[in-house]
Amino acid sequence: MQIKRLILMSFLLVLAFTFYGCNTQKNTSSIAGDFFKDLKQYEADVTVTFLKDKQPNEVKMKQIAKVDGTYEMTILAPEHMQNVKIICDGHKVTEYYPSTNQSVEQEMSVAQNEILLTSFATRYLTNENIKKQEVQLDGKKMITYEMPIEGNFRYLSKEKIWLEEKSLKPVQMVLYDEEGNITIEVIYNEFKYNF
Repeated sequence: MQIKRLILMSFLLVLAFTFYGCNTQKNTSSIAGDFFKDLKQYEADVTVTFLKDKQPNEVKMKQIAKVDGTYEMTILAPEHMQNVKIICDGHKVTEYYPSTNQSVEQEMSVAQNEILLTSFATRYLTNENIKKQEVQLDGKKMITYEMPIEGNFRYLSKEKIWLEEKSLKPVQMVLYDEEGNITIEVIYNEFKYNF
C-alpha cells in the first residue's frame, strides 16, 4: 500500500510539473500578445539608422505615438536637424523647421509610420504569419516576433522586433527589403509604455 501511494504521489508530482511548464509557456506568449494588444501609447528615445543607401544615415529622435495613428517625432541629432518636429494628426503630416520657423504639410508616409512601434503593434494584432523565437542578444534572453509587411514595398518587406523576455521592453526593431537586407534599424534607448 505504501509503495502504491509513493508511486501515485510521484506520478501526480510529475503531472503537476508538466502542466505547470505548459502553463508557463502559454502565459509567456499570452503576456507578449497582451503587450501589443494593451498598447495605447508610448514615448521613446530611439536611434533610427537608414541602411538602404551605401552610407548609413543615423537619426536620434524622441517618439510619442498613439495607436490611433497620431504621433510626434522630434529630432535630437544630427545637429543640423535638431528640434525638427514631425507631427501626424492621423491624416496628414506636418514638418516644422525651427531654424526657418516654417511648416510643411504632406501626405502620410508609410516609411515614417513603419519606424513606430504602434505600426508594428497594429500589424501584430491582424497578422497570421508571425514567427516567434526565443534568442540571446548581448547576453540577455529575448523574444522576437517577425512578420511580413503588406503592400509590396521593395524596401519594406518584413519587420522583426526584439523584446526583453522578462520585462517585454522593446530593445530593437529591424525592417528588411525583399532580398532580406536590413533597410531600417530602430534601437530603443528609453521607453515608456502607456504613460
